[in-house]
Amino acid sequence: MFSGADLWIGMAGTVVLWAVSGALAVLFGLALAAASDSPRERLRMVGRALVNLTRGIPTSLFVIAGGLGMMRLAATPDLPTIFPGTSPGFQHVAWGVTLALALGSAGHLAEIFRAARAALGRHRLEQAAVLGLSPLRRGVLVAHECAAIAVPPAGARLIHHLHNTAFAALFPMADLFGAVQAQASATFRVFYFGLLGCAIYVALSMLIWIATRIIEAAVAPPQPVPTEPAQTERVLA
Repeated sequence: MFSGADLWIGMAGTVVLWAVSGALAVLFGLALAAASDSPRERLRMVGRALVNLTRGIPTSLFVIAGGLGMMRLAATPDLPTIFPGTSPGFQHVAWGVTLALALGSAGHLAEIFRAARAALGRHRLEQAAVLGLSPLRRGVLVAHECAAIAVPPAGARLIHHLHNTAFAALFPMADLFGAVQAQASATFRVFYFGLLGCAIYVALSMLIWIATRIIEAAVAPPQPVPTEPAQTERVLA
């Protein structure tokens, strides 16, 4: 029988899963981007190796490895219970899937952040270094200028990251894809629930896109105001 509550719980589970894993992916991506551009050769080599590794392995394999690995472990009561619709006994599995999803996007985001920093150019980075700012304030300044370049592609990657959360349906945890699949199997209304699932994913993707555009507008550098060329009078002799 159709249960709207199951869809709402599944959607809430997907939103939480996307938000937590997406935030971790951004943090991991920043760390990998910093390591891959480090002046220390060993750290730079390790950072670039990890970027290539996380980009080269399909996210589905990360999720399967993380989820199955956590299912072999007993429930860990110390982990926060934050995933709606997932029983307390499988919260640790949800955390494993969350970490796996974050690793699946970390390398891609790292390349976006590295390219944004490179796009500023060596002279802009040197200018920031000679301003006499503290390392923290200099980092904030460079990050603000990089954000105008990095936010659009990072937003596109986070929309793809939303789609990757559907792999959570492989495990006993609540998510939107699993709820749609369960309702379609229980009622045999495959087209209806497939179309409904598509509509919800499109709506969530639009919300991410809108948030991305708002952030993009906030960090965009001010545009110079065009001025009219001065009108000159010609005196004919």
